[in-house]
Amino acid sequence: MAEQRPPAVRLRNLLNSRLGGWWVAAVLGFITLFSAIALLAVSGWFISAAALAGLALAGAGHTFDIFRPAAVIRLLALTRTVGRYTERLASHHAALGLLRDLRSRLFRRITQARRLPLRTPGAMHRLVADIDLLDQFPLRVVLPWAWASLLLVLLLLWLALLNPALLLATLPGLLLAWLSPWLGYWQGGRLAREEVTWAEQRREFLLDSLALLTPLLIWQRWGERSAAFAGRDRAHLERQDRQQRLSSRIALLQQWALAASLLGLLWQGWPMISEAAVSVPLLLAVLLTLLGLSEALLPLAGSFVALGLSQAARDRLNSLAGDVPRQEPSRPRPEGLWRLQLHAVTARWPGALNGPDNIELRLEQGETLLLQGPSGGGKSTLLQLLAGEPLPASGECRLNGQPLPHWDLRDVIGYLPQDIDIFNLSLAANLRLGNPQASDQQLWQVLTDVALADWVRAHPQQLQLRPGELGSAVSGGQARRIALARLLLAERPVLLLDEPFAGLDAVTREQVMAALVRRQRQGLLIIVSHQPVMAERLCAVRIGD
Repeated sequence: MAEQRPPAVRLRNLLNSRLGGWWVAAVLGFITLFSAIALLAVSGWFISAAALAGLALAGAGHTFDIFRPAAVIRLLALTRTVGRYTERLASHHAALGLLRDLRSRLFRRITQARRLPLRTPGAMHRLVADIDLLDQFPLRVVLPWAWASLLLVLLLLWLALLNPALLLATLPGLLLAWLSPWLGYWQGGRLAREEVTWAEQRREFLLDSLALLTPLLIWQRWGERSAAFAGRDRAHLERQDRQQRLSSRIALLQQWALAASLLGLLWQGWPMISEAAVSVPLLLAVLLTLLGLSEALLPLAGSFVALGLSQAARDRLNSLAGDVPRQEPSRPRPEGLWRLQLHAVTARWPGALNGPDNIELRLEQGETLLLQGPSGGGKSTLLQLLAGEPLPASGECRLNGQPLPHWDLRDVIGYLPQDIDIFNLSLAANLRLGNPQASDQQLWQVLTDVALADWVRAHPQQLQLRPGELGSAVSGGQARRIALARLLLAERPVLLLDEPFAGLDAVTREQVMAALVRRQRQGLLIIVSHQPVMAERLCAVRIGD
């Protein structure tokens, strides 16, 4: 039996990525909440104590110290404000760092498990979107529960020190307010998982509609399409509304429980005032502390919806990223000269109006195929089909005389989609995602092939420069060539390139094209491009006319 990899993502391990940052955020958040609640309690005590002292000491020679309580109040107010700001900085810094670590780690795992990058922009978007949902677990589940639980324990200890009868009077309501969010565990998780699925379907439907905008307008079907999207949008909003209603009902139950605690405190505390067992200012401080505790307890009402979102994202990522055997049964690689044959190939994504239709072609080793045609005609769809995407198709696609599914395409196909994936790692680390064993010399050679070597040498950090998340620190053409260089390092015999020359001038385009042809002399090269290209043994096919 094949040995199984451990899951790519475990929620309980998320905090390990930025453990120091999460500890700082947790401490600052606790200090902030404690200061806010203490400010309310001390202010109430101070105002009532000062008023009673003024009544009791009128005309007498006694004094009431207002300076130290006032200083404490000012300190708590300042601590609350500064703590809130610094906690937001710390938690968001840790969350963004966690997301960055997850993106690079999961992409590296995918490339190692599947031995090629994600094949389609949709898969890449799903990877990034699901990773972004994982920060719900530390931000909206772990930290709020830790803060609320610790503050509740401190309040119960204070009540026990004041008077055990006050503790017994408030304990049932406080425990109910703390435990009631668990009532949303099952339903909240289910609603969150439905939300993730529906949001992805809605996004794909919208993007498909926008991509087909011109044909839909020409064929007068845009109204029908927009009405269908409006229906999906309403269903999506309805699911979000159901989540909000669940959180609101739990929050209402928490408020009732806290109200019961307040009543129990007043019922037990009022006789104590007449017996001088507790003072009015002190009882008022406890009442205000109970009211302030709601600030810590209310975020728990939506915590299990957030947990469900993170669980759904975790499950989708694990299914995508590598709950796969370490040792998979190997399929034979094609032998002899490479050749690709397509006979009567027709393919369409569900709901799409256009796609490759009745395609006939034959490509021999060392040849370059240029796919041309209008936007939305199906060129990218054909590349996705050849890359192994499971989309509805008919006809025959054969590699060396055998159907494509017969081969392990992960060893054979290298695919560059229109939407590229660059991470906030060094340039060398980004490139080595394609080949972890690549030497610096190989990196410089592939950078030369994609016309980036001079630019990298001129940069002070050279191979250690950071192109930014999704290539945000470089131009679009440079980011695209970095992704192309990474793909070339993987050395796949069949290259499928979707708009590899976008953003390049004519001279650079010719240089990159010549390098691609040279590298693929022992393989096959298929390019989708709106720019004119020249090469030996080049054949062009128009799609979508």
